[in-house]
Amino acid sequence: MASDPKEKKNEAHRMVKWSPPYRRENVEQPEFDLIDIEIDGPIGRIILNTPEKRNPLGYERLLQIEMAAKLLELDREVRVIIIKGQGPCFSAGYDMTPVKKGERQRNFPPGGYIDPERDRLWQSYDLEHARVYMTLFDLQKPVIAQIHGACLAGATELAGFCDLRVVADDAKIGWPVGRNWSPGNLQYIPWLVGMTRAKYYMFTCEPMSGTEAFQAQWASESVPPEKLEERTEALAQQIALTPTDLIMITKRSINRQFEIMGFKTGISTSVDLLALSGFREQGLYAKKSKDGDGGEDEFMKRSHRDGLKSALKWREETFGNRYREAGGSNEDNTPDDEEKGMS
Repeated sequence: MASDPKEKKNEAHRMVKWSPPYRRENVEQPEFDLIDIEIDGPIGRIILNTPEKRNPLGYERLLQIEMAAKLLELDREVRVIIIKGQGPCFSAGYDMTPVKKGERQRNFPPGGYIDPERDRLWQSYDLEHARVYMTLFDLQKPVIAQIHGACLAGATELAGFCDLRVVADDAKIGWPVGRNWSPGNLQYIPWLVGMTRAKYYMFTCEPMSGTEAFQAQWASESVPPEKLEERTEALAQQIALTPTDLIMITKRSINRQFEIMGFKTGISTSVDLLALSGFREQGLYAKKSKDGDGGEDEFMKRSHRDGLKSALKWREETFGNRYREAGGSNEDNTPDDEEKGMS
């Protein structure tokens, strides 16, 4: 069987694909370079470690989050896991910076998941996210998202599938891509905030502050920014007093109520609807008509032609909702909250 020359181009970047081991299995583990792992007594921490890019999510980083969570699940001393981000924010979402020629894909494997064309209709991209997040949902140990600064788009999903969310009062939680791309990749939001608030949040795409997120029941607690880490650690220590064999049954018993009401089926259905949305007249996968009119996603066209910052500016001017902070960029082109993420 002849080798595919396209595959040879990807051989320069090799990664260890790792299935989480069971206890005492001797396996080769991948390098954790997109996250840091800390263990401090009964508390395990998974830290997104690319602050200069606003901790964007992507295919490999999500894999590392999942693998780290499973490693911490194996550690008998660890009873609670905290996920947080370095730098100015938790995460600005999925990395949608245009991929230049010769660069690796950021949000999916270099050659697609199964087949590049079928992946779109099957929505393999979103199913992979759901798989990772359901790992956190089903994990034996409680997972707490510690949120400061921006928590946008895909980052709200990562946080939403954690068991608890402790947020800074001035955090910014939002779904900006609902204005031009997504009806909700994994539509978990009604399960947290109810139908009325979910429709307001998703229809307007207005961001919530940490205080508003707590009032809407999206967040478990909202605290002053300077108290966020102290409070999150104190909460984790309090929960860690309960033995893991009891807390895991408590977690499962609560999760089961939502599963009986259709939570996992609902999430799967949202994946199907996201696939359909990509084929809208100006969806991500739409094709141009013969006369060249329409059919091309305006945001991505501008992003490739003029740069991501220009595309973000166009979207804000067209649809309203200001997500980027005024003066957020400096002379060194440090990205605004949205500059390196959100999908």
